[in-house]
Amino acid sequence: MIKYRPHRGSLAEAMNEMKIFNSKEDMFKAIVINWNGFISYEDLSISEDSGKDNRIDWKETRYVCTKRIGDEVYDVLQCIGMCFIED
Repeated sequence: MIKYRPHRGSLAEAMNEMKIFNSKEDMFKAIVINWNGFISYEDLSISEDSGKDNRIDWKETRYVCTKRIGDEVYDVLQCIGMCFIED
């Protein structure tokens, strides 16, 4: 199971939009749909664990990043959200 929250102005806003997915593939598909074609499945990646987030009791936190948004291709991956991969 994967919990995903999109990048927003505040943690509360992000958590209001949190979704739970059965797999990374399901999460990536939903992100592509939500971004209306501005991000492709191949553009997405998940970082290594960056540690526990005690504010929301996530035992690990990973960045969900993209290398492209629309026609803009980035040299440095851009974070579009965070996820927690539960065992």
